[in-house]
Amino acid sequence: MTEQEVYIKIKPLLEGLTEGLYWDFKKALTENTPAIIKDILAFSNSDYDGDSYIIVGVSETTSAEELTKIALTKADRKRLNTDANNLYLPGKWNIGGLSAADLDKMKQFSATLSEQLSSNMLISQPKCEYVPIQINKSRWLYVIIIHKTPGVFISKKDIPHSYDEHKTAVKQGVLYVRIADTTLGGRTDVASATEHIRIWKKYIDWLETQNRPQDGEGVQNNDEA
Repeated sequence: MTEQEVYIKIKPLLEGLTEGLYWDFKKALTENTPAIIKDILAFSNSDYDGDSYIIVGVSETTSAEELTKIALTKADRKRLNTDANNLYLPGKWNIGGLSAADLDKMKQFSATLSEQLSSNMLISQPKCEYVPIQINKSRWLYVIIIHKTPGVFISKKDIPHSYDEHKTAVKQGVLYVRIADTTLGGRTDVASATEHIRIWKKYIDWLETQNRPQDGEGVQNNDEA
């Protein structure tokens, strides 16, 4: 997706007051990629039929009544395909963005994240895309897009936290699911049996469509019999 396309998708989310079923805000991401893997698995398993977004560079404001305004230059408006002079963030969220140095770290983080996702999945592989969005001359948002794709997304092994190998961030075989603005699957917040049934049934139904013969296939021609 292009920078403009992603901005159009996330703009209403930035202007809202909450996180939700298919989006999450992060002020920054550290070296702890396993924690983000858990979020990606939860978004991939969610009941939402579209893409999901982890938007990095956004934090809570210190005051519930605070309003953040980011002025957009002519170049910004052209790049983001908008006529707005300012980007507003009402109430809860502060779009501080990331510096150029932070952006370089995010690109390295994303490479590590992709490698860990590729090597740790048991059944299905999440499909992620990484898009930086420049919000002014020296600040960026970094968007991790989790594309909706059929599958059951669970890890084939325990993945420890990067900062403490004795603590598990992602548990082997656990089904993480995004419900409202919360990731379920860890500790006492376990995905319900209904969620397990929904996810597996949807995946099995999809597999059946992939194995079903196309029109004209598998039918023997009488002339060849």
